[in-house]
Amino acid sequence: MPKEDKNKKTIEAYDKNAQFYADKFDSYGIRFEDIDRVIKLNESGSNRVLELGCGNGKDAEYIVSKVGDNNYIGLDASLGLVKLARKKVSHGTFQVKDMRNLDFEDESFGIIFSFASMLHVKQEEMVEIIEKCHKILKKGGILYISTKYGEYKEENIKNLGDDKYYYFYKPEDIEKLCPYKFFVVYKNIQDIRGQSWFEIVLRKI
Repeated sequence: MPKEDKNKKTIEAYDKNAQFYADKFDSYGIRFEDIDRVIKLNESGSNRVLELGCGNGKDAEYIVSKVGDNNYIGLDASLGLVKLARKKVSHGTFQVKDMRNLDFEDESFGIIFSFASMLHVKQEEMVEIIEKCHKILKKGGILYISTKYGEYKEENIKNLGDDKYYYFYKPEDIEKLCPYKFFVVYKNIQDIRGQSWFEIVLRKI
């Protein structure tokens, strides 16, 4: 199946059952520690934040409380989830946009968060996304990625009868995709509800 069709099917799955996934996301709780850590590690001089795959805005309210209403933009390819995010965080800025289509000005953000959203991105797309993140981050800015841990592979998982496509990575896979562009500040592997995940914090050189 062409990658465009896989991406479309995944987005449609979230749109079709947006409230179901929103409830699932909320059950994991807000990532207070991760957000606080990244804000402290940011050396760009800018507290402007971009969140890739913001979902239903689960983490947005806390991020906005830390950086201010005008310093946060949340993106998600699912219109259904963005509608829920706008209800949850009425003072936040949310856009229906695929992270594969980033078109912001160069060096316009201090922090980019990707909480469990790049797990839907295949390797060749990941390279392009990280390149774009590098361009729109200020020097000293932080790119935070959390995703499923494992040998690189594609996996089709049916949820509520709909296809969703996932890709597994290891921290070193991400490091290899951005040599000489980022410095690895922090990385960690953790088990969440029986699934191995990792987080990696990269600072723009």
